[in-house]
Formats: sequence, C-alpha cells, structure tokens
Amino acid sequence: MSSYILFLILGLGSGATYAILGQGLVLKYRSAGVVDFAHGAVAMFIAYVFVNLRSYGELELPVVVIPHQISLNGGAGINTTLAIAISLVYAAILGLVLYVLAYRPLRGASPLTRVCASVGVMLALQAIAVLNYSTEAVATNPIFPSSSLSISGVTFPRDRLYFTGVVLIISVALSLIYRYSRFGLATRAGAENDRGASLTGISADRVALQNWMIATVLAGAAGIMIAPVANLDPTSYTLFIVPALAAALVGRFESFWIVAVAGLLIGCLQSEIEKLITVWTWLPQQGLPDAIPFLVIIVVMAVRSRSVLARGEGPAQRNPSVGRPNSPMRTAAACFVAGLVLLLVLDNVLRFAFISSLTVTCIALSVVVLTGYVGQVSLAQMSLAGIGGFMLGHISHGWGIGFPFSLVLAGLCAVPVGLVIGLPALRLRGVNLAVVTLGFASAMDAVIFSSHGFSGGTAGLPIKAPHLLGLNLAINQGKSTNRVIFGVLVLVVVIALGLLVARLRRGPAGRMLLAIRSNERAAGSVGINVAQGKLMAFALAAFIAGVGGALTGYMQGELTSDSFAAFTSISLLAIVFVAGVGRIAGAVVAGIMFSAAGLFVTFLDIHLSVGKYQAIVAGLALVLTAVQNPDGLTSTATGKGPAVALAKLRDRAVGLASGRAPASGRAPGAGAPGAGAPGAGAPGAPGAGPVSTEAESAGEPRDTARPVV
Repeated sequence: MSSYILFLILGLGSGATYAILGQGLVLKYRSAGVVDFAHGAVAMFIAYVFVNLRSYGELELPVVVIPHQISLNGGAGINTTLAIAISLVYAAILGLVLYVLAYRPLRGASPLTRVCASVGVMLALQAIAVLNYSTEAVATNPIFPSSSLSISGVTFPRDRLYFTGVVLIISVALSLIYRYSRFGLATRAGAENDRGASLTGISADRVALQNWMIATVLAGAAGIMIAPVANLDPTSYTLFIVPALAAALVGRFESFWIVAVAGLLIGCLQSEIEKLITVWTWLPQQGLPDAIPFLVIIVVMAVRSRSVLARGEGPAQRNPSVGRPNSPMRTAAACFVAGLVLLLVLDNVLRFAFISSLTVTCIALSVVVLTGYVGQVSLAQMSLAGIGGFMLGHISHGWGIGFPFSLVLAGLCAVPVGLVIGLPALRLRGVNLAVVTLGFASAMDAVIFSSHGFSGGTAGLPIKAPHLLGLNLAINQGKSTNRVIFGVLVLVVVIALGLLVARLRRGPAGRMLLAIRSNERAAGSVGINVAQGKLMAFALAAFIAGVGGALTGYMQGELTSDSFAAFTSISLLAIVFVAGVGRIAGAVVAGIMFSAAGLFVTFLDIHLSVGKYQAIVAGLALVLTAVQNPDGLTSTATGKGPAVALAKLRDRAVGLASGRAPASGRAPGAGAPGAGAPGAGAPGAPGAGPVSTEAESAGEPRDTARPVV
C-alpha cells in the first residue's frame, strides 16, 4: 500500500504544473475570451530562459538569425533566485507583447480565428526553441529542497510538498484578488459584458492586458517549477496544455480552487497509473497516463457542455468566407496537365517534394470540408490520416488485399473513428470542439500510435507497394526512385477527391452544411437535420484524411507514428487557415507552398537553406493572417491579399486584350449590387472570381448561407 501512496505523492509535481497552467488559462479566458493553446509553449520558453540564466547567465530573446543572447554575467551562471525573478519579469513582458500584437486585434474575431492565432503563437515559440536550444532534453538542478522525507512509512522527495504549497499560495492570492479587489471586479465585469463594462468607465482592453501578463507569469512559474523534475524539451512541455485544459474545464474556467485541485488530482492519477500498469499487466503498457486528460475532458464536456467556455459576448462574428468552384472539371483537367508537367520536368528531389505536397493537399481537403464548410475546429485530422495509413499496412500485408481496394478500405477504416470524434460535435462547436479533438489526438498519439501491434513501434510499419493489372506503381523500383508513375497515381487520387469536395460544395448538401455553420438553430427550424449533417461532414472528412494517410504510407514505404503526432494536426490547421480554409484552392496552396516537406519549402531550402525556418514562418503567417486577412491568401472577399492582386492583374490583362480599360473602384470578383452571386460571371470574364476559379460563396452570405432542405 505504501508504494501506491508514494506514486500519488510523486504525481504532485506534474499536478502542480497543470494546476498553475490551468489557472493562467482561466485568467486569459475570463479577461479576453481566448483559450490560449500557446500557454504550454510559453511555459516551455520561459523555462528555457530560466535554465540559460541559471547555467550560463545568458538572456535568450525570442528571435532567430539575428543575435539573440545577452550575457548578464560574463558567461557564468547567476543566482537561482535572481534567475527566477528575471525570468518572471521576462514572462510579463512577453505576455504584453503577445497580447498587443496577436490577441488584442482579435477581440472581436470569430472563435476559429482566435484559436488559429494562438496555434500560430505556439508553433512560432516551439520552432524558435528548437532552433535556439535544439530538441535535446535539458536537465537542471532542483529549486526546492529535494531530500527524502518519511511520513507513516512512506519516503518521498520533500519538494513535492513545496510544489503543493506554491499552488495553495497562488490559489489563495488569486481568489482574494479577483473576489475582493477593484481589479477583480473589473475583470468579472469585462468577462460578463465588454460593452457594458466600458459604459461604467472600465477599459476592458486594459484589464485584459493586465490579466494576460499575470497569466503569462503564472505559465513561466509553472515551467520553472517543473524543469528540475521533468527534463526540459520543446515538445512535451508544449503538450502540458492538454492536462491544463482538462483542469480548467473542471473548474468551468471560473474557480481557481477547483482548477488547482483538479490539476493536482490529474497529476496524481497519471502517476498512480504508472504504478498500476506494472501490477495489472493487461492494461496498455505505453501512453495510458497521457490519455487521462482526454478522458477528463470528454467527461466534463459530456456532463456540462452548455455551461463551460461560456462568457458574455457581443454579436456573433463571421466565419471565413467560402469559395464556390465555378468549373470543377475544367480546373481538374488544368491541374492534371500542370501536375503532370511538373512530375516530368522536376528533378528527383523536387519530384518527391511535389508528391509530398499532393499528399498534404489530400489531407488538407478534409480540413476544408470540416472547418471551412461546417465550422467545426478539429485538431485531430492527422490522427485520422494515421488510422488510414497504418490500416493500409495491415490490409495489404495481413489481409492480402491489393490496390486499389486497399486504398479505399484504408480510407473507410478512418470513418468510424471520425464519427466517434463527431459525436461530441453534436453538442459542441468552436473552441469546445477544438479542446476535445486536441485531447483525442494526444490520446491517440500516446496509446494507439505507440502500440507496437498497430504501428510497428519505433521500427515502423512496412507498406506494400501498389500494383494494378500487373503494373508496378511503387514510388521506388530498383535503382529508379521517386518515379513519375507513382506521382501520377497520387495526382489522380487527389484530383478525384478534389472533385468530390467541389461536388459537395456546389450541391444541396454543401448548402446544408453552410446553413449549419451559419446558425444551427435556424437550420434546424427549416427542417435540416443538424446532427446528420455534422456526422456526414465528419465521416467524409475522415475518409479523405484516411486516404491521404494511405497515400503517405505508399510514398514513405514504411510508416512511423512521428508522421501523425498531435502537433502535425495543429500544423495542418495552421497552413490551411493561412492559405484559405474555406476553399479547395486553399488546400492546394497549403500543400504546395506551406507544408514542411512540400515543393516550395524544399525549393527554398535547396537554394537558400531556409527549410529549418518553415515552422516559424508558418506560425507567424498564421497570426498575421488571423489579424489581417482571416479569409486566407486565396480569398478575394476582403479586397486585399495575394489573390486580389493576382485577380487585378488578370482583369487588367483581359481588359487590355479586349481593348478596354479594366474596371476599377471595386474588389475583384465583385458583381453588381443585387446581382446575387459575386463573381459568378462568364468564365474568364473580368470579375469572374479569383484565380483559383472559386467564387465567393455564390449568392450565399458568408455567415448566413441560405438553408436548403
């Protein structure tokens, strides 16, 4: 029995971290209405700042390329107390900068836009940490006394009591400040109604800034505390956001005390399961403790989904605009010809990069369907792709089923999992659903994808090469690598799925999904089955993602779980949002221009050696897009952006060719007032829509799409 108690006590270290991070999330959400997915990354970065100060006396700035280290003690480490103080001040300044640059401009934005902005900050901070500190785990000396203490026959490190004491002190301080002080009253007033608070002379923006700085200091304190207990690295610390979210949800993003207790209990439970799996050998031996936060999130959301993550808001904000394909078959033919030419003319390295871009485009199409058309923020699409990829290996090797049936079956295997993810969406949407799907992705990563029987473990799972009618379609054959014929196979599959998505968007089902995205109650009032529509979208998106994962398996020849880790889903949402989450062209641009191993990034890396900065660029581009142009680079709806510039050049060229001046004074693709579908003119005519051949929402307002029964 003493060993069970010992593991419970040991869990107080990680539990204290979850509790403090969760309390910071509460502050951010109550004051600014943002569930900050970058909160764990902030804790990670401040922990690195502390370790560098303590070990080398160097202050690390959150930048790359330019000099980013300031020596404070001639290369020698500084006192621990001073290092903590400097790090926490640094955290406050970092919080101020992040709020002013990334979050304050989005106070009136849609939940999707806010989520994507926080994901962008997370990606940028993590990428900066990887470049400046590497991915190697870093250890540091204890902060609190760590000598052994024995109570009732149980011997444990006494620092666990210090961790718990810090949580209690912070909880008392936060509870008193936010319950009895004028600042706390102003925070509560702003959380209930920003506009109402401003009428009483309270600056909701200033209050939110102050709370954001306090929350960032708490994140820094959590990262500093856990650094001596858990070795510091950019990935695991960033994922602390999942158990911290679970703790915050238990406290309804309101009670600091409940969040503190929940965080401590989650840490203790995770530690206890580490003991139980050594006793009950029938339990999964890997990753089970990491699945606990997901179970907590699911239970909390299921029991009281309508009471969590709810605060006083202004009028509903619009979602990113949605494109409507004008001539899908003509576009598909043009894409096939262009893709075939690229496969023939590119060298071996760039041809592989182009094929990789196509596989990412395929998975990105699932994000367009789910997030763009239905407004459901899913952070688990790469997990669904992983299901398809690994099941392809089992189907082709274990079941003896060959191509093309194995490819279709691999996609279908992802559908039941997609429907399971979709079940919470019947009661949740927006940020709530993003929290659930992130927890699901983390649990899949920890339990399913780490299973040797399913994914092959660290060695990976071999994938049988595709053959059709005796023709070898493999990417490699003998000395021939990255073969054109395999690229043609992937190109045909991706174009076929693109046509499927285009048909969905142009048909009654697409208009039904847009109606659900706009207003679920209004859609239900005119006879639309909202639950059926959502589940249909989740099933289709899962199938597309599963096929994309299977194509990735064919391309790599041997799949490992690293290809489908939780962070890859977050990165996927980031690049699709930047490109244009509401249009098929956005998926294409995301795959070709922004994917880490894609054509554009590989080309730049070969000639400019900038591939290592892809994650930073993606994160910063995501924040910039969320602030400046949430419709994405391929949209012309806002009248600005690359697509608008290209459309203006096209209109000017067409106007000069026809001997008349191009129209001016309006955004490209804008039709006459009252003309119904903007940009739905004759193909090739000025104002016929953006270069992507997708017009803007074809007669349906962006957020009030006409319900079709």
